[in-house]
Amino acid sequence: MRKSHILIISFALLFATTTWAGSLDYLVTMNTSSIDGTTGSLDFALYPGAGTDLSLTATVSNFITDTGVYGGTQTLTGNATGGPVTSGGTLTLFDDTVSQDNDGLETFTYGNTLSFLVVLSGDAVDAPDGLGTSPNEFDFYTYSDAAGTVPVLTSDATGISGTIDVSPEGVVGTTAVSADLIISPEPESIWLFACAMGFAGAALVLRRIRAANSR
Repeated sequence: MRKSHILIISFALLFATTTWAGSLDYLVTMNTSSIDGTTGSLDFALYPGAGTDLSLTATVSNFITDTGVYGGTQTLTGNATGGPVTSGGTLTLFDDTVSQDNDGLETFTYGNTLSFLVVLSGDAVDAPDGLGTSPNEFDFYTYSDAAGTVPVLTSDATGISGTIDVSPEGVVGTTAVSADLIISPEPESIWLFACAMGFAGAALVLRRIRAANSR
């Protein structure tokens, strides 16, 4: 096999590995026009997976709303720092596999729309080992009361409107429980994944060329 082919494959595999590491970004958007003017609450939570010691951090920021406003009260539980998200702050939720309840509950008067950015990072993303028995999970809750007990715009009895989970194997999945909510990967995450897959594909093609030339 030519040295140039070896160099290309080595670079491709290295690039595919390094670009996927780091963080995964998701944009969450929600149509709240049906409850415009309602004073309720939003809850941002991160829960550890069972049977794993891999860490995961969820950073929630870039909150945007048209006429919605922060209600003035925030309650942090477990490994949660920063915020309030709805007044422009950045909330950091750290899953150390010990605390089962890491969340930030904020009172909020709904407008017509809301959106925010969730960034996932840590060993659960960078170095999954497949040893856990359940995924790490970020949950977004919506309530029509300040105490966070009356779910709104969702069919989930606990108030979950959307989830982003990371399996023990490092596979990330999203679920929009609410029909009014959309979770989408940010373009940078899509680009990194596409590059990783593209270079991995190139490596496969070059391996086939090598096999054909050796016959």
